[in-house]
Amino acid sequence: MAAANGAAAEAYYAQGAALWNAGRRQEAIAQLDAALKAKPDYPEALCMGAFILREQGKTDAALRFYDRALQLRGDFTIAWSNVGKLLFDLGRHQEAAAAFARLVALAPEDADGWNSYAGALRELGRMEESAAAARKALALRPDFPEAALNLGNALLKLDRVEEALPCYRRAKALKPDFAAAWNGEALALRALDRLDEALIAFDGAIGLGSNAAIGGKGCLQLSLGDFERGWEGYEARWLEGKSLKEALGVRFPIWTGAMTKGAKILVMKDHGLGDVIQFYRYVGLMAAAGIETTLFCPRSLHRLLSSFPGVRFIDALDNEPYEAQIAISSLPRAFGTRLETIPRPIPYLRAEPALEQKWAARIGAAGFRIGVVWQGNPNPEADMARAVSLVSFVPIAALPEVRLISLQKGFGTEQIAALPPNIKVETLGEDFDSGPDAFVDTAAAMSSLDLVITCDTSVAHLAGALGRPVWVALKKDAEWRWLRGRDDSPWYPTMRLFRQSEPGEWRGVFEAMAAAVKSSTKRA
Repeated sequence: MAAANGAAAEAYYAQGAALWNAGRRQEAIAQLDAALKAKPDYPEALCMGAFILREQGKTDAALRFYDRALQLRGDFTIAWSNVGKLLFDLGRHQEAAAAFARLVALAPEDADGWNSYAGALRELGRMEESAAAARKALALRPDFPEAALNLGNALLKLDRVEEALPCYRRAKALKPDFAAAWNGEALALRALDRLDEALIAFDGAIGLGSNAAIGGKGCLQLSLGDFERGWEGYEARWLEGKSLKEALGVRFPIWTGAMTKGAKILVMKDHGLGDVIQFYRYVGLMAAAGIETTLFCPRSLHRLLSSFPGVRFIDALDNEPYEAQIAISSLPRAFGTRLETIPRPIPYLRAEPALEQKWAARIGAAGFRIGVVWQGNPNPEADMARAVSLVSFVPIAALPEVRLISLQKGFGTEQIAALPPNIKVETLGEDFDSGPDAFVDTAAAMSSLDLVITCDTSVAHLAGALGRPVWVALKKDAEWRWLRGRDDSPWYPTMRLFRQSEPGEWRGVFEAMAAAVKSSTKRA
């Protein structure tokens, strides 16, 4: 009986697969159901059923079917590939990487498997491993444009731009209409300061339908000071794989900048904390003009941003009848901001006096006190090349009378213990910014510091918004907001910028900072 059921199941399955390939889906599903009824533990039918369920948007059921298929047949490479891709699309990158790792262990000659593995590793921030997996895919299949793209993406994240550029060009040569490869080439050319070529590549990607390239070109225009065209392109920016409108939702008309007194406007956080701090100046201008302004952002920021009267804060969307909405990073466009008209009501954030007194007592008055930050957001989607190693500060730490005081929280603090014994970085205790309110202690501590030195992080924006002296260490291809070739910032008059001369080269940056600190302390 079991043998007969097995034979029947195989026949149903074969017929179902043929019908599916012929586009006769409902008939195919009926045959597949019959196969599983005859033989419930049929890995191939379960795998095909999972694929169909995913097509129907039933991802939880699809995962259960894949799981059962792999329990029955652990070496089922198609199932490992399919479940990895499903998990990847669901944003479950750790599980996806594990599935692809199992796949390539079972089928080490599977170029597609290695390429999929490279993509998952990239999402996890494991860039060296991602590059190695992409290289393996290309070794197995030299004419594999997607693998060339994945290799370029990993190398670009590692700031190995000279190596990334030929990867994108290889992908383009293999697939001339590959918009992502055109866009990647543009990003690499921008990083190499070959700006005219970068604009051409962005235009090529835009012609192929790439919204990411519209945003990328906009950022390049902004970095060149062309705010009129740059803000328009910046509206095409993507948030976690979605367009701005998809990510934030459109519940009300988009605010266009009309300063109508009494209008109820919803402003929404769209990027990181640094962006919120940088563009919060516009929220204050709206409130000052009599607009009933509500800022939708994490509760952790509400206390820090409470400097402006008239701003209402929410951390969950409510049912208020707003007249319009806008992303906070779109406010410069709505205000028609140009390079010469950047609002500079500095400071527009203020520390709490009681906290200033607390941290002043703990920090003390001795020496030249420098607050330091060396790492930003560890999220793989953040620009990891902006971070520096704490040992980069050694030339500054070696100066007489200088005290380095860590403002770093969480990720990166483990580097303090690894410093040479003759280099000291002070910490401010476990209670420093340990509560639910972000940066309130950091803001207060800055009032007792002579200088803040940081890589490109939200702390740079905080110091600038508070009007504190701040120096920022920038990678060669710095973000658009720092413009190009300048050592000052029109966004923050108390800020000084120190830029890499070559990608990945921090030594010259910190030697220049050390010389500037030495000069400052001599004058003092």
